[in-house]
Amino acid sequence: MREFIFTIDYERGVDPLMDVFIDYPETHSRTIACNVTNDGMWRLERVAGTEAALDRLDEVFDGPVQCTECIGTRDCDTEWHYKVIASEKGRRTVYSYRSEAGDCHSIPRLAIEHVGNGVLCETERRGSRCEWRLLLCSDEGVDDLFGALETELRPGLTVEFRQLGEPSYWTDESVTLAELPPEQQAAVEAAVEYGYYRTPRDVSLTDLAEKLDVSRSTLQYRLQRAEAWIVRSFVTRSMGPVDADESVAEGTRLRVGRSGV
Repeated sequence: MREFIFTIDYERGVDPLMDVFIDYPETHSRTIACNVTNDGMWRLERVAGTEAALDRLDEVFDGPVQCTECIGTRDCDTEWHYKVIASEKGRRTVYSYRSEAGDCHSIPRLAIEHVGNGVLCETERRGSRCEWRLLLCSDEGVDDLFGALETELRPGLTVEFRQLGEPSYWTDESVTLAELPPEQQAAVEAAVEYGYYRTPRDVSLTDLAEKLDVSRSTLQYRLQRAEAWIVRSFVTRSMGPVDADESVAEGTRLRVGRSGV
């Protein structure tokens, strides 16, 4: 298995979806499930941001049909379905389906065309950048995919190839309490159960320690260690496995861009 990671930077005005993330830089989206075939793509995505940003995203998806995964200049006539399946203040979980029709050449379709079936995709959007992570069966066809991405690139977009190598993100991205030491796991679960993390708190640290029959200092230490691990794991997952200044696993990073008109 091989892991291919690249980013696409968008100038404002070249993509209505990315314009929302550019205008509202605190907005963030991440794919949590994706299925890609030659016929289309089904995706579940979690979006977080202000209500104003989320309303703007609704307008984009409810507007004229468009391909939000295409980077070329082709006229793309595709069937688009968009459904919010969970909504709370500042967050939404969105199901979307887009068919591959006519001359529509999305990034997932290009990947399947050049490297074959079995591709897993994940995206993360923030600011002007969309990061793509592809898990591939082998290196076969990757060079052709590089070339296709460069050929499809329209003015106003810049592609930066970040990593091609052994899978790392896909094996490290799951963050579960089971990976914590038992005493830290029990402390976190009890803290959640008794409302320690609610605002305002339902229980004090002292009272929670009494319920667990441990000293206050011991409970505080366990929670601090667990919280530090959870935060580090979350931030590492969000930032990706490769630092911006590091070289690609095989060769150096290649940045390809075309200026807008």
